[in-house]
Amino acid sequence: MGVTELLRELEGRGVRLAVEGSRLVARAPQGAVTPELAEQIKMQKAALMAAIQATGGQHLPPLPEALARLVHAAVGNHLNYPASIAGGMVGNLGDYVLASAALYAVGSDPERHIQALWAARGAWAA
Repeated sequence: MGVTELLRELEGRGVRLAVEGSRLVARAPQGAVTPELAEQIKMQKAALMAAIQATGGQHLPPLPEALARLVHAAVGNHLNYPASIAGGMVGNLGDYVLASAALYAVGSDPERHIQALWAARGAWAA
């Protein structure tokens, strides 16, 4: 597996990589990094660090497929209804999803907005 493919696989699993000093740091949901992926990360650590540093660490991964489907539903006006999410009630789930996705895309507190999208997905699936 090449560096690009490894980064895509990790991003699809919600794994966030960062370079802190001379260390490669991974933040991931529990169970996202399999032993095989951990071995690939170790083997390609230098190349992964170079790729992250080349983008200035500012590259946000694409949304996981489940969240991309949620955004597509919002774009298609299929979420125009009030919903209860972890933070309370939203008047229009579609507007909430689109606003959260846009803020994620521009890098405005991406961790908070990815969590907001997961919460909205939970409301959509309910």
